[in-house]
Amino acid sequence: MSKKLKELKEKRAGLYAQIDSLRKETDGREMTAEEQQRWDTLFADYEKADKAVAAEEKFLDIQRRQAEEAYRQNNGGAAGAAAGKDTPEYRRAFADYLLNGAQGISPETRSLIEKRDSISGLSAGVLIPTDLASSIEIALKSYGGMFEAGQIITTSKGGDLTFPTVNDTAAKATIVAEYDQSTKRTPTFGSVTLKAFTYRTPIIPVSLELLQDSAFDLDALLSQLLSESFGRGVNEHLTTGSGTGQPRGIVTAATAIENGAAAGAITLDNIIDLIAGVDSAYAKTGKFMFNHKTLWALAKIKDTHGQYIWQENARVGQPGTIFGKGYVINDDVADIGAGNASVLFGDLSKYKIRLVKGFRVIRLNELLAEYLSIGLFGFARVDGTLIDAGTHPVVKLVHAS
Repeated sequence: MSKKLKELKEKRAGLYAQIDSLRKETDGREMTAEEQQRWDTLFADYEKADKAVAAEEKFLDIQRRQAEEAYRQNNGGAAGAAAGKDTPEYRRAFADYLLNGAQGISPETRSLIEKRDSISGLSAGVLIPTDLASSIEIALKSYGGMFEAGQIITTSKGGDLTFPTVNDTAAKATIVAEYDQSTKRTPTFGSVTLKAFTYRTPIIPVSLELLQDSAFDLDALLSQLLSESFGRGVNEHLTTGSGTGQPRGIVTAATAIENGAAAGAITLDNIIDLIAGVDSAYAKTGKFMFNHKTLWALAKIKDTHGQYIWQENARVGQPGTIFGKGYVINDDVADIGAGNASVLFGDLSKYKIRLVKGFRVIRLNELLAEYLSIGLFGFARVDGTLIDAGTHPVVKLVHAS
């Protein structure tokens, strides 16, 4: 809704309030000449205001259609729009929603929005453009570590999600003589259940003056503020959560290797023991996980020939590796220290992150109204756990106490 249209509607509403007040005052009696003259004047003014509103709405509709047509011509015609690439349009709708609320959007704009799958919807006060949700996801990956390493599974509902497991690794074919009976074996079946814990960001107050600034990059603000606070809380639990009333973190679920590390250091042998601690089926795609302080401690380790084991940029365009294995930085993994688990290794994608319907943004209209501001907060329902059928796809290095 444009500023001019809003003013016109407010003027029309004010005239209606005066008409309604005069009607109530004179209800049951004949109007005086002065009251009748005022009544006629108000009705005439209301008709003019109503026509002005209709004219402005029509102009905005034409303006919108012209902008859509120009955008389609510049971005591959109707195919581009059908593919959900009309970014300026739904960003404009998102900003309009934040300024005026779901009820302040015109019926034409609402109808246009709800026909496009690039907007998640206007129900329950929730509205978020697809590309904003994507930018939040990218920010989570760069911030946390677990959203980069684990496998994200998005579900439409929040009921329990069960992963069956089976361990039949001990079974092997044998030579059986003719007419002899084959052996019988029952695999070990199990299951892991993912729930949906609700995480909410703190409420962010945003002034209406700031929102009305046409040069203001709204997407960048929300991506930065909401994703960082969301990432801090969720990543911590996905890393070290207890599994009781919160996700079971990858450090909690990982299996400690038999040979631990000294209380305050990591050696080359420790790294070799970690790689050897997982089955080769997991080691093929295995990666390390540690925090940025541990990274630089590992960078100082040398082999018996005096060569650094951390092969940073060994090949052009490739990330650094340790013994040819990649790594993920996660600052919620503990530092090197007594009793800490400072390094993980294995198939990190075996850690499953359950996300219900993705990240959503809620607009609060009245909470900060006295400050001429709106409140914004994000929420998502998340759980996570390591899927381990008994062969321990991820192991951890624990330091001596």
